Amino acid sequence: MASRTSRTIEMRPAEPADQRFMEQLYASTRGADQRMDGCDARTEALLVALQFRARQAQLRTQYPHGDIAVIFERDRPIGSLYVNYGHEDIRILDISLLPEYRNRGIGLGLLRSLQAQAVRMRVPVRIDLLLSSQAYRLFHRCGFTPRGANGVHNSLEWWPPLLT
Repeated sequence: MASRTSRTIEMRPAEPADQRFMEQLYASTRGADQRMDGCDARTEALLVALQFRARQAQLRTQYPHGDIAVIFERDRPIGSLYVNYGHEDIRILDISLLPEYRNRGIGLGLLRSLQAQAVRMRVPVRIDLLLSSQAYRLFHRCGFTPRGANGVHNSLEWWPPLLT
């Protein structure tokens, strides 16, 4: 896939060697409202790494057939995409890019690709976003609509045109 800046974006399945990058990527997604006040930087990094591992374990348990891909630009890892392709929907479990790669059309390209797959599979695309997520604009632009909130997450979905 090429973004609007003519960059070649590639993906491959995540490997055990990607774990450190994935932890760093997860840490880069933590907003100021998710920081741990009163902790020194080393303790906070340890706690964020533990949160990441717990979240990964939970997702693997809940979605044992989910696909985790590392996103690359010119052999440099820049993000990840974790998706579960089910019989009833395509569920985006996580989509993350390093801060310097956000707002460059990469996420838009990834979402459009998932939407094209959903059209072929004749299923909706769904995601649960943190209420504080900066990604709402992108999902809204791609036609995702709210399904409801649970106090922490807002569920969004997109339906292929013939399925609505």
